[in-house]
Amino acid sequence: MKWLWIKRILIAFVLLTSVLALSYFNYLSAADGYTPLTRLVNNRKQKEDYKNLFNNSNFKSITVVFEDEVFNDLVTSMEDYFALYGTYQDNTMHKVDMIYSDGLGNRFTIQEVGFRTKSNTSRNIPRLLDWRGRTVYYQTSFQLQFNATFDYDKQSNEYGVLNKREVFNLDQLNFEYSKTIDAQTDEAMISEAFSYYLYRQAGVVVSNASYGLVYFQIGQELIGFGFYSFIEPIDNNFLSKNFDSNVIGDYGDLYKCTDLTGLADLSVHYDGLIGINEYTTNNRFTYALKNHKQNGLRTDFSVLTNFIDDINDIDYFTRNSDSLLDVDAFIRALAMGFLVGNSDDYRYNYNNFYLYFEVYTNKVYYIPFDLDSSLGFGKHQDLTGNYGVNYNLIDMNEMAILVNRVFEIEEYRTFYYDYLNTFVTEYFDYEVFRTQFLEAQALYETILVSEDHLGNQVFSLRNARWYFESKSNTVLNQLALISS
Repeated sequence: MKWLWIKRILIAFVLLTSVLALSYFNYLSAADGYTPLTRLVNNRKQKEDYKNLFNNSNFKSITVVFEDEVFNDLVTSMEDYFALYGTYQDNTMHKVDMIYSDGLGNRFTIQEVGFRTKSNTSRNIPRLLDWRGRTVYYQTSFQLQFNATFDYDKQSNEYGVLNKREVFNLDQLNFEYSKTIDAQTDEAMISEAFSYYLYRQAGVVVSNASYGLVYFQIGQELIGFGFYSFIEPIDNNFLSKNFDSNVIGDYGDLYKCTDLTGLADLSVHYDGLIGINEYTTNNRFTYALKNHKQNGLRTDFSVLTNFIDDINDIDYFTRNSDSLLDVDAFIRALAMGFLVGNSDDYRYNYNNFYLYFEVYTNKVYYIPFDLDSSLGFGKHQDLTGNYGVNYNLIDMNEMAILVNRVFEIEEYRTFYYDYLNTFVTEYFDYEVFRTQFLEAQALYETILVSEDHLGNQVFSLRNARWYFESKSNTVLNQLALISS
């Protein structure tokens, strides 16, 4: 018993001296003008923070804190990029702090976070001078990168902490504002996040999404930047949550497919459209590899080109579709995409999707993203102006090659019709949308107006009831004709 007490006393002594030593080190570091390494560490419960971030019933605000010099550098960098390339698509990373606050009493600060603007059509320079020389702020889509290492040496402790740091159980977080398309603003505000919710209800692997308020603190000035959707990025972190790795923890190739330099139609005319984006030279690709880049030196993209060649061979695809593509997931995405009216996707605009190649088999999983043109709002190819509510369930004149290949197989058409019937009766519900809309309106509208935030401040259901009901009726009527 005596030795047990001596052991306990020794352990307590060691712990006490360790704490005192760390405190003394931090004191000396602060005296020397060096802030302790603990400033960079995030010890919060990641999964709980992830859950709170994507809880639509939880009020959330995120403040991005810029030093004056940093914000000036951001604006100057974008202006210089525009002067060179005629676009503001500058991805230079700038060092900021982030303050998160929510309605559950959570409030915390993360220091030294990477900030960059993002997107193609919704990327604006956030500050300009008007014709009278007055400062005007503009909403822009942006990304926070929690594992940005800036110019720290790879051997430094700072690099070691930042390179592995997560916040909200994420490496990054994307922010999209309710933008104006064809002179109209989506006053429903929650449409994109709700569309992601519908895809997830349909069993499609897509980003998680929610919304909240954003503030920019620039020096001592606090600007309400408005209502934003918070969207989970498609990256290696996302892959680790949703797909299996190989025995050493690696995942397959991931390609982001957009209409940046040509149509992402998956046709054999892909020469010059596949590569690794390099923003410093504005060298971008329609099919952009997002991982396994080999420091930007990789030139072998045969996993993708083989897939494209195979789906363009009708007979080969018909015989081998199950080994080439996760057909069930793709059909689920087509069915829900048709319901939400996502007209800026692969099917209708050859745009905005990822292709993930499973690590062992190279089977493709299709992941839609960028859902702001949905639920009766946004870009649309419907010349009647009715946002596709009267489209045929299947139009074999569609030019999206992979869609046609799937619909040429009767069994897959049947799956598609069955999923449409299930999704329209079980998930595609205006009252659910309205309930989430009213909840968001109650949480945010008063603050948006009283603090005079940028962007749209007043919520409106616009044409949402008409869209949900008209689309549902069209789908059910066409399904009834097919089955009769």
